[in-house]
Amino acid sequence: MSYQDFKRAMALAPACKYFTTDGGKSPEQIRKAEQMLGISFSPQLFEFYEKFGYLSFFGCEIFGIDPESDLGELEGNSVAYALNDRREIGLPKEWIPIYNYDDGYLAFLDYGTLNASKEPRVIMGIYDGSKYQLVETVAEDFGAFLLPLVEDALEESF
Repeated sequence: MSYQDFKRAMALAPACKYFTTDGGKSPEQIRKAEQMLGISFSPQLFEFYEKFGYLSFFGCEIFGIDPESDLGELEGNSVAYALNDRREIGLPKEWIPIYNYDDGYLAFLDYGTLNASKEPRVIMGIYDGSKYQLVETVAEDFGAFLLPLVEDALEESF
């Protein structure tokens, strides 16, 4: 069901107030980001990066990738964020940051736990001063995470 959630979110997102993307990344850029992170992106995430690159809309920003700026500005760039936090505070290699809740909590794709469709669960973590701690599982996968954000934004837009 969750791939349908993902496709629905991708179709609805352009109707959200303040919808912004960078127009997508090339397969070569996506593969470079995978190589840098040591992770093979799931089908949903690969498709997301290829179509949108990153996604911003009313009150939300889903991080993108910029493999050319791996140590530049962290916010909004999953590659730079993950590499920096791995080096500085021991972020688990399997955790890829994708969303900032703006209250100290981050959403991560957890490639250490994949569902039957080989999609990572989405977890919430918080930095406790020495490392990130798992707070809770937020969604079965990226599609199940993204669709409620998009639907909430659409409701707020009207």
